[in-house]
Amino acid sequence: MKNIFLILIFFFALNVQAQDTIKVMTYNLLNYNYYPSYCTLTNNNVNAKDGYLKTIFTYIKPDIFGVNEIGSGNSTALRILDSVLNRNGISSYRKANYVNSNSSTIISTIFYNSDKVKLYSQNYLPTGVRDIMIYKFYYNSPDLATLFDTVYFTCVQMHLKAGSTTADQSDRAAETSLLMNYLNSINSSNLGNVVVMGDFNVQSSTETCFQNLINYSNSNIRFYDPVNKLGSWYNNSAFALYHTQSTSVDISNDCKASGGMDDRFDFILASFYIMNNISKVSYIPNSYSVIGQDGNRFNQSINSPANYSVPSTVVTALQNMSDHLPVTLKLKINQTAHIGINDNLTNYQTIKYTNPVSETEEIEIYSTVEDNYTVSVFNQLGNIMSKYSFKINVGYNYLTIPTGILINGLYYINISGVQRNSTIKVIKIQ
Repeated sequence: MKNIFLILIFFFALNVQAQDTIKVMTYNLLNYNYYPSYCTLTNNNVNAKDGYLKTIFTYIKPDIFGVNEIGSGNSTALRILDSVLNRNGISSYRKANYVNSNSSTIISTIFYNSDKVKLYSQNYLPTGVRDIMIYKFYYNSPDLATLFDTVYFTCVQMHLKAGSTTADQSDRAAETSLLMNYLNSINSSNLGNVVVMGDFNVQSSTETCFQNLINYSNSNIRFYDPVNKLGSWYNNSAFALYHTQSTSVDISNDCKASGGMDDRFDFILASFYIMNNISKVSYIPNSYSVIGQDGNRFNQSINSPANYSVPSTVVTALQNMSDHLPVTLKLKINQTAHIGINDNLTNYQTIKYTNPVSETEEIEIYSTVEDNYTVSVFNQLGNIMSKYSFKINVGYNYLTIPTGILINGLYYINISGVQRNSTIKVIKIQ
């Protein structure tokens, strides 16, 4: 009894350590260290913007920080990393590799807290405007070195074509169509946890570019607005709490868009997996926030009327930094280890699997010992639909279970061997 009690304590402690929160943020930095004719050293001074961004970043403390509109060249991203993020005893932030295939004057990129997450890979989609950046991260679990298991998630950072003409809308539609077709080309059952974020420059959820994201033909890879506030956002007071532009009514600063808060341009959308907590990453309800926006800013500056949603120093920094507001949300990491508990706790195995499934169920097993598995698929009535045998070797093993012949619904997959006997629950779709 004492040994069982100790095992339960060990298992409970492991689960507690395996839960964490990742804060994600996207922010249009408005020609950061870039000087077109209308943005000068007077109205867009990068030294002053360094200070404003420090104030904002220190207040929010994001773990994933996606940005739009920073000057081209690797030096600008390095400047943000060294002069803004890694300051005051902080040294854990890293940046993604520099990419600018379109030779754009302003680019998008991402920074991340390496204590929390690691960059696994990155890719990009060249468009006729700006590159769409795709970053795959994994959670830097404290027990990663011993459990050999972690959680992956992908952040897409993009800055769509600006403007309200028919041609501008067509360009935006082409950009999001390119993204969704790319995601569709990946095995959708392995796509999993994805957020797409940035400055979309869209005025309504009915615009084709936005519909491509939320109503794509393959329902497995559609994105969702975490706050579910769809509609015609432009100049509509009903969406005042989610407007992200413009921070000022001042028309004397030619660098910034003026007119006050009346546009919802900036978004973080989440995949079905995240919104439904399917694969160890979930959206934390009510965590979606437009920083500095309290809903009382409609067609007004960020500081008028008086804004008490954030400290006064942050209000000032938000107004002077950019004509956009940053958007944030929080993701919960549910890194629960799967362990076959037996007399010798050093002989353990971990398992990762896809859910929901379509044509196949892909199961990854890490084992420190050899084993033989019987894998059985049951329907909700307990009837065996199929059964398979696998030899498990030391190290990583990859099992493929055909599921294409199953009708849509809930199924149970029992995995039985010398070192484990467990059952997982999966949903068959399409």
